[in-house]
Amino acid sequence: MKVGIDARPIQGTFTGDCTYWRGLVHALARLDSADEYIIYLEGNLPVPELPLSDHLKVVAVRSPSWRVWSGWSFPRALRRDGVRVAHVQYTIPPRMPCPVVTSIHDVSFKRHPEFFRLKDRFILDLGVRRAAARAARILAISEHTKRELIELYGISGSRVSVVYPGVDEHFEPMNRDGARALVRERHSIDSPFVLTLGVIQPRKNLSRLLEAIARLGGIGRSQPKLVIVGKCGWMAEGLEARIRELGLEGDVVLTGYLPYEHLPALYNAADVFVYPSVYEGFGLPPLEAMACGTPVIVGNRSSLPEVVGEAGIMVDPYDPDAFADAIERTLASESLRAEMSARGLVQAKKFSWDEMARRVAAIYQEAAGS
Repeated sequence: MKVGIDARPIQGTFTGDCTYWRGLVHALARLDSADEYIIYLEGNLPVPELPLSDHLKVVAVRSPSWRVWSGWSFPRALRRDGVRVAHVQYTIPPRMPCPVVTSIHDVSFKRHPEFFRLKDRFILDLGVRRAAARAARILAISEHTKRELIELYGISGSRVSVVYPGVDEHFEPMNRDGARALVRERHSIDSPFVLTLGVIQPRKNLSRLLEAIARLGGIGRSQPKLVIVGKCGWMAEGLEARIRELGLEGDVVLTGYLPYEHLPALYNAADVFVYPSVYEGFGLPPLEAMACGTPVIVGNRSSLPEVVGEAGIMVDPYDPDAFADAIERTLASESLRAEMSARGLVQAKKFSWDEMARRVAAIYQEAAGS
């Protein structure tokens, strides 16, 4: 059976979407399968290096725009190649020649409209609503996302399968001194420091993390340096102004987007990783941090309890004092950091790209017979 996969997100920078599709494609290439996986990319964009496999091939489809690609060029290529099942993300093109599986990572635009522009909310909601009506199967990346789809869109639970992403193997414990030396050489960042990572946007809740860091210094406690890694996303304006308002200019480092291969050293060099997000469909950065053996503190909302389990500290993401207390407690206790590190390594092993690929391949078969 031929499966056609719209994998254009891997042609972008390494954000969560890119990591998801890259992990799935590489795992499908390793899979012992009689199916053929055709990876469709946009011919006008750079084509990344992808794994070689007897049952996986890459097809670059040229098109004058992304709208034409989705609405015409991609469906036409599927029909030409005799594809039995297609896999897309969120939006399903209007004229598809075969059943479609769609991955829906989260519906934050529906649950937290205050974090989105009106136009973006409308487009995302319309895309998910149409996909919910037309998809043969829907892949959710957490039980939380599945519950949201059922509640907010009335989708039958039997059509939604939870398939967790994995964690790449190069996220692993390193020699701590070596990691710190690499971070110092590459980014001029000295230890100790608290790390957070992700596209900068309102739901990442960085303002409250900044308040927590300021409160650590404001009442005489040791104020750690905070390193924020990530590109600016929508509504990211104002972060630097907030840093100035809190008097943290010398205590916060904004690195911007960093190459994917630099991240393991950053996770390993950090004393603690903090992810204050108020809403996540999954949350890859805490998983990557745990795989590196770094203690993790996260908000206790949405999918993050599924990802972190009992391995990290979870607090109310709307409470800066709770973050400050958790950070101080973790930094003050070497034994607590060692315990959190050990639990995090065990938790991270529960998430596997290869297991994801096996489950997704089985769902392709179900969709083909739907």
